[in-house]
Amino acid sequence: MVLGVSHHDLELADLERYSAGASELGVNLFNADTSVQASSPIAGVAVLATCNRVEIYVDALRFHDAVDAVTHELAAITGIEESVVAGQLHVRVGAPVAAHLFAVAAGLDSMVVGEAEISGQVSRTLRRAQREETASPALNRLFQNAARTAKKVVAGTGLGAAGRSVASVALDVAESGDLSVAGKRALIVGTGAYARVVAAALRERGCTDLLVFSPSNHAEAFAATHHARPVLAAELQAAISEVALVVACSGTTGGALDADTIALARTSQREQLTIVDLALRADISFDVRSLPNVRVIDLQTVAENAPAEQAEALIAAQDVVIAAVAEFEDDQAVRVLDPAVIALRSHVSGMVSKEMERLRGKYDEGIAADLEMAMHRVTRSLLHTPTLRAHELARSGDSAGYLSALHTLFGIELTPPTQG
Repeated sequence: MVLGVSHHDLELADLERYSAGASELGVNLFNADTSVQASSPIAGVAVLATCNRVEIYVDALRFHDAVDAVTHELAAITGIEESVVAGQLHVRVGAPVAAHLFAVAAGLDSMVVGEAEISGQVSRTLRRAQREETASPALNRLFQNAARTAKKVVAGTGLGAAGRSVASVALDVAESGDLSVAGKRALIVGTGAYARVVAAALRERGCTDLLVFSPSNHAEAFAATHHARPVLAAELQAAISEVALVVACSGTTGGALDADTIALARTSQREQLTIVDLALRADISFDVRSLPNVRVIDLQTVAENAPAEQAEALIAAQDVVIAAVAEFEDDQAVRVLDPAVIALRSHVSGMVSKEMERLRGKYDEGIAADLEMAMHRVTRSLLHTPTLRAHELARSGDSAGYLSALHTLFGIELTPPTQG
């Protein structure tokens, strides 16, 4: 299942509150009640947090308990009342989860349709869950297929061919006024994934002098790989006085730049300062907007100015996603009877092993080896049809008869799997 909030449901200011504790959410959920791990309703969790969504993907053992666990943890981290969280979370279960994530990864559900960053954010979400050991096999398959789908959309359709992104649209808006980035000096606040995108976009537009400030003290490492000049905290005010454009995208603590800092930096400047704030947890304090000769472009501005995507490319991308979801669901259905197939193979292999132990005592090593190889060939041949039949029945949703036959013929007892 996936539980989440996005720019479709909430104002960005409200969405920001959910993003505040997103980094801790996965581990907290997965490790809750570790002393009674067997009773946990959650087998895996991965949290996707971007500038316009916070979504918790859960491999749930018990639906209602898992929903309650996510709701409770979100309320605890964000300080939002649990009843409010429950009312705002959008919940998808089963097949719609793959359909949603694949569309998200392909950029079809973004503020800027076809944006370039989101597929990387989906991949990083999986890597983080793997690193934190919260990604179950089911979530691994889900996210890996989503990443492959996003690549197919890029390769097979015109969606996103122009390299559109939240950053590029924000810079388009910035340049729609009197500002031209070409030949100008700009300051980036932040050194994360968005900062890398911003640096590349500014270079493409002809920005000749790039400064970078990091609230988390990573400016020097970022500057070394992005042809930029690092700015220390003590130099920040002077740096702001030298630039025509500030792009803030740290989102680490919020409020990285306040009105006093900017006002002091611009005391002797008559030229307008354009500030682009791409952080969901706003890097620019709200009172900056009231400063003279300062223009602020935020995520809401980006949403209002996001261009419409070409209809043909959009339809083609949707077709790719629909086909990928169908293939994924078919694969998931086939896996329903995997435990039964494994149990049957183990049962038969056990019988063969016992018989071989008896035969090894009666024949020399060469003959015994030939007999063993022959028995394994016969075993594979005999198991081929039951394996294919299991896959067919799993696809049709009729697994009970297969399990009944295993019990009747071989005494193998398995619990019928739950279907989507």
